[in-house]
Amino acid sequence: MLKRFFATAAEVVEEGSPALAENLRQAAKHWTRHTHATHLLEGGAELTAERDNLRHASLATTSMYLHTDDARRAKQVADRFAAPRS
Repeated sequence: MLKRFFATAAEVVEEGSPALAENLRQAAKHWTRHTHATHLLEGGAELTAERDNLRHASLATTSMYLHTDDARRAKQVADRFAAPRS
């Protein structure tokens, strides 16, 4: 069912975005799992909770779903150590 969905989506976007269409043709069910995990972690889900949801034995395996960039990482550190406002 997912293969058919991705193939149909590829047909729809083919004319305007051939590269996206090709990516959709290569998509597999694991892609949706990866996307789901990535969005949850980006939204603030705890790594250990996502590890349990994905049934991974190791946090190292789950950590591959973390896609932070330098600016975002710096902001998180700055927010954590910011002086309390009065």
